[in-house]
This record gives sequence, structure tokens and C-alpha cells, in this order.
Amino acid sequence: MRTGIAWLVMLSAATCQAQTGCQDTDRWDGLGVVRCVSVEEEPASAESIRPRAPFWTAERKSRALDLGIVTAVTAYGVSRWEWGESSFAFRSEGWFGSDTGSGGADKLGHAFTGVAATAIGTALHRRWGFDEQTAIRRGAFIGLLLTTAVEIGDGFSPDHGFSWEDQVVNMAGVGFEYLRQRHPRLRERMQFRWEYLPSEAVTRGGHRDILTDYSGSRWMLAFPLHAWGANQGGWRWFELQLGYGTRGFAERDREYFDRPRRYPFVGIGIHMPLLARRAGLSTGTARTLEYLQIPGTAWPLPP
Repeated sequence: MRTGIAWLVMLSAATCQAQTGCQDTDRWDGLGVVRCVSVEEEPASAESIRPRAPFWTAERKSRALDLGIVTAVTAYGVSRWEWGESSFAFRSEGWFGSDTGSGGADKLGHAFTGVAATAIGTALHRRWGFDEQTAIRRGAFIGLLLTTAVEIGDGFSPDHGFSWEDQVVNMAGVGFEYLRQRHPRLRERMQFRWEYLPSEAVTRGGHRDILTDYSGSRWMLAFPLHAWGANQGGWRWFELQLGYGTRGFAERDREYFDRPRRYPFVGIGIHMPLLARRAGLSTGTARTLEYLQIPGTAWPLPP
């Protein structure tokens, strides 16, 4: 019986559409009769056909990055640097003296962190579609946010404290990279790099934090000769360097060095970013080599 009624409904609907041209709805009136109701189609509005905006807009990505930096830095500091083990305190650490905790190597580490964070932040905001000047400003904010978060966290560490000297070099690193991003010519002429070769405290002593392995690090300002006019001959492949590093200041390094030493140097190196571009490597690889010095490509070699 239900099958027969269903077929009658379908037949009535088909007849109604054929006779009246009804295209939309057929309604059941409760008495076994199908009534064809003609409904005029309304044109789709602009709102109904407009594509839904993606959730991860450029602005939301930028804000999420800010939050992620603070969260990640806090988690790392609590787990590795004893943040939260004391109340907040200020502490003057000095600069590059032989009586300081690392001979000033930590200051250059802070500056490099500001440089690298600003460069990465700027590149991300460019990729997300921000205009050039906004990307650079937000990149500088990322650099300042990261380094300041680290310094505030150090204020809650029993071994450190908030150091205004550290904060000065944090801002210097961010400012230096901000200017490099704003002025492409300056970017070609000056590059601040970190060179790292694990110290014996890492390779033999079990130390795992390469960011504080100052006896395996040195930093340098590089001046590529081709950007200063030496475009002819072999000189374009080289760069002048002004650098600094220390060895043996940390307690864990004492068994591997006879005494703490500071190593300022003037050197010459192979300009690896230019070599990478000429070798057909990616632009990203060449850019990375503006910030990281490959051990063995500069003289004097690390002590």
C-alpha cells in the first residue's frame, strides 16, 4: 500500500510539472493529494557566492607567532635555565672583561639572537603577504620580543638576573638587522655571523646546550669585498672579518683549557653566500650563509 501511494505521489508530481511547468516544490496536503506549487528562483546574492575567508589570515598568523615565541621561550627557560627558581632580580654582568662569566661571549650571543630572530620574522611576514615595510617592522618586533622575553626570564633565574647590558646588545642586534633589511646596499656590505664548532665540553663532557657553549662559538662582522667594489679578479670571492670569541670561561671547560682566554681577531674568509649563488644553490641557502659561518672557511681558524 505504501509503495502504491509513493508511486502515485511521484506520478502526480511528474504530471503537475509537465502540465504547469512547476520546477521547484511539490507539497503533500495531508489528504492524499499532491499540489504543485511554483516557486520563482531568486538570483544568488553576492553574499551567498562569496568565498569564505580563511581562518589563518596573515594577521592571525602574526599574532600566533607572537604567542608561540613567548610560550616556547618560557618552556625552554623553565626546563633548561632554571627560570622560576628565584624571585625577579636585576644583575650587572659587565661587558668583555676577563673577570666576567664568559668574557663577553654571551653579549655577542644575545646580539646574534636579535639579528637572526629579526631576519626570520621579516622573512615570514613577507611570505604571509605583508607589504615590505610592515614585514620589516614586524620582524624587528619579533626580534625584540624574543630577546626581551629571554632577558625577563633570566630575571627569575638564580644564576643570572635581568642584565641591562644584555638588553642593550639585544636591541643593538635587532636594530642592526632592521637597518640591513631596510637598506639592501647595507645588507650586501655588512653581515653578522655565528660560527660554531662543538667544544670538548660538548663532545666529551656531556654538555648539551649549544647556545651556551661559548668555548665552541665565535662571532664576526663580515665585509664582502665584491660589495665594496672588488668585482674583478679573485678578490670578489673573499671578505674581511672582525671577530671575537672566548675559551675556557665556564666551569665545565676548566679541565679542557689551562686558563680562560679571549680571542679578538681580524681575518679573511671565503664569501660563502656568493659562492652558493654561483653554484646554483637556492636563494634560501645563500641567505642562511649570511648569518652562519661554516667552520674552516675563514682564517684564522678557531682556537
